[in-house]
Amino acid sequence: MTDLVILGESMVEFSQRAPGLFHQSFAGDVHSVAVYFKRLASAGDRVRLMTAVGHDAASLGLVSALEQESIDTSLVFRHPTRQLGLYMVNTDSQGERSFSYWRSDSAAREVMPLFREATQVAGDGGYLPCGIAPCPDLFFFSGISLAVLSPGTRPAFWELLEQLHGAGTRIVFDPNYRPKLWNSAKETRTEYARAFEYAHLALPGIEDLEVLYGVKDFRGACDFLNGFDIEELVIKDGPNGVCYRGPREHFEEPVAQVERVVDTTAAGDSFNGSYLAYRSQGLSPRDAIARAAKVAALVIQHKGALVDSEVFSSSLATPANSEQ
Repeated sequence: MTDLVILGESMVEFSQRAPGLFHQSFAGDVHSVAVYFKRLASAGDRVRLMTAVGHDAASLGLVSALEQESIDTSLVFRHPTRQLGLYMVNTDSQGERSFSYWRSDSAAREVMPLFREATQVAGDGGYLPCGIAPCPDLFFFSGISLAVLSPGTRPAFWELLEQLHGAGTRIVFDPNYRPKLWNSAKETRTEYARAFEYAHLALPGIEDLEVLYGVKDFRGACDFLNGFDIEELVIKDGPNGVCYRGPREHFEEPVAQVERVVDTTAAGDSFNGSYLAYRSQGLSPRDAIARAAKVAALVIQHKGALVDSEVFSSSLATPANSEQ
């Protein structure tokens, strides 16, 4: 059994269906990673989403939506006054998306204080081993996860990561850069350097690396990331394929071109969740990348971050799916 904990923010999503017509659902980068991992995971695998919500109707709806996807909500904490963040997705004729956000008062920004309060051991002021009980096999976070944390709460996050790393949890990081969430690129690079130092597996995209570090291709990305002690790199470059660099092999994997792109929302996130699910089943990096790329290709041919579960299952039936 694989136990995956994912930290970040789930939000109310309004995705455009037609001019002036939007569909309401729940999404966010880590939300999509969690859903696609769980949909493809083997029987017995667990994914726990670590976030914070409010006591409003939307928060209750989110928790229900997570449970419908069989995602463990034991690490979803309740903030007494804050609510869910919200975002709106507009897509152009080429399927490229633009976002409008309302998240400054999101409950997820305060997840670390709520986590520390909930896990504090009564009586001696200590904390549970690893901070999370039981310690997970995998811990995933993204650049967005980091960015939405209130700056004063980030030290508690790094403390948690140190505990998990020391306990043998495998740390997974996707930079997933959103400039509007950061005060400056300098601040981002400082926080990302710490994240790369902890990561056992990094899942960056060339686009993010180019904006932050001037990296333009797979070779440049590997050269840059070789400066950190990262065991595995899975570097994504959209239709140009995926580059893998691990302890025993280094290769580039092409991906099939999608003729009609409808909505690129969650392309990278669905790849991340799928890749982790396939690797947890014992697939080789090459096979996991090839299958995860097919999942991402399916996702970008549909509106919104999450493909309808029945459509998803019928389009990507696998032995792992049939076990659930």
